[in-house]
Amino acid sequence: MSVIIIGAGITGLSAAFELTERGIPFTVLEASNRTGGLILTEHIDGFTIEAGPDSLLAQKREGIRLAEQLGLGPRLISTTPPRTAYVLHDQRLHALPSPSILGIPTTWAGIVGYDLLPWPARLRLALEPLVRRGRGLPDESVAAFFRRRFGAATVPLIAGPLLGGIHAGDIETLSIRSLFPRLVEAEARHGSVVRAFRKRRPSTGSDGLFRSLSSGMGELVAAIERRLPPGSIHCNRPATAVRTHPHGWTVESGQEVTHARAVVLALPAHAAASLLAPVDGEAANLCGAVPYVSTASVALAWRRADVQHDLAGNGFVVARSAGAPRITACTWVSSKWDGRARANHVLLRAFIGGARDPDAAWLADDELVDIARREISVVLGIAAVPVLARVHRWQQAGAQHVVGHMARMQRLEDRLASLPGLFVAGSGFRAIGIPDCVADGRAAATAAAQYVSGPAPRLASVEERSGGPPHHHDTMTQ
Repeated sequence: MSVIIIGAGITGLSAAFELTERGIPFTVLEASNRTGGLILTEHIDGFTIEAGPDSLLAQKREGIRLAEQLGLGPRLISTTPPRTAYVLHDQRLHALPSPSILGIPTTWAGIVGYDLLPWPARLRLALEPLVRRGRGLPDESVAAFFRRRFGAATVPLIAGPLLGGIHAGDIETLSIRSLFPRLVEAEARHGSVVRAFRKRRPSTGSDGLFRSLSSGMGELVAAIERRLPPGSIHCNRPATAVRTHPHGWTVESGQEVTHARAVVLALPAHAAASLLAPVDGEAANLCGAVPYVSTASVALAWRRADVQHDLAGNGFVVARSAGAPRITACTWVSSKWDGRARANHVLLRAFIGGARDPDAAWLADDELVDIARREISVVLGIAAVPVLARVHRWQQAGAQHVVGHMARMQRLEDRLASLPGLFVAGSGFRAIGIPDCVADGRAAATAAAQYVSGPAPRLASVEERSGGPPHHHDTMTQ
């Protein structure tokens, strides 16, 4: 076999698609009983329920480009107007201003009318163009960046619910440079984030920032599978060991051993760490240093007549404060996307868990449903019992790009340079969101294809490369 891909999430499937396009033989090993990873769409009683991500960010073209290559272009849909999003704070829903970038208004009128922030905080935000740009900062947390540029009040009210909520993470540790590089670049180039984005016009026109597929994101997974050679994906086949071979690599999966010229690790960083440990201890430690969080989503449906709120918008995120709900966000699915609920019904989806509530994903289904139902009902004025409830858990599935992540990934790349034919890709490494995972998977496959097309080198053993037995370094403190 020329290439073995370990992991059949969207990263691994994208790598497989790229190799198929290039005519490179490959096989995919997947530990679970299905493909798609975090992408999972269910159709239940006339409702379309996403267990994981529900859309592609339109500004990152790789996801849409892949959909179009698969013939899914006509099935791409945009969010339904109005596209208003809200922040729940002190039991009130506060609309985010439009236009805005990650909750930061880009007009004076937006700042003045931003009732989520008290007046002193609005004034401080208006003065952002006068704040000196940060110099000599290789990286900083999302919270530190917001305090420095926009004022302390924006940290719990904007950065926490919006930026922290996107990644279910702690904004005091998440890396601004890794996760939101546009903000860092805006400051570096223009000296002001607000001024930089005020000059830009939205590149997505009137169709909004996100795209989905008519029957849900599962369409993307199914379309890729249809394009791959029959029998190239093997589910319920976890890779248990990866070892060097004089002319490539061997991958062990149960009792089976497969030889290949190249291997693409398209799986969570902590799983990659286990496979890399016997091969390169330092690379394994770098992968193991990527923290992960667990989350759960609860889909709930009601009769439309039972919901008092007009649900005009996409949903809300929750600002953490005393007495705040335990859920972190609620998407108004049937308002956001057409065709996701049966007639005269609404479909909502609540999120719970993450860095600030690490035990939530282990609660029983009925506990999670009860929390979501009670808290949503208070906000939206619902007295009835839902007609449908569905729980999905993602345990240790959310990669956290904490401060220093990019430097660690550069060190990992340096280590992998001494392991020719071994590639890593996915959200635990360079990618953030589906489009990035698609791009990263295809890039890794391209590199693997170029590698296997060349002469077969002899790989040095671990002892030859390190001058001794495998060793480990503690990289958690960086």
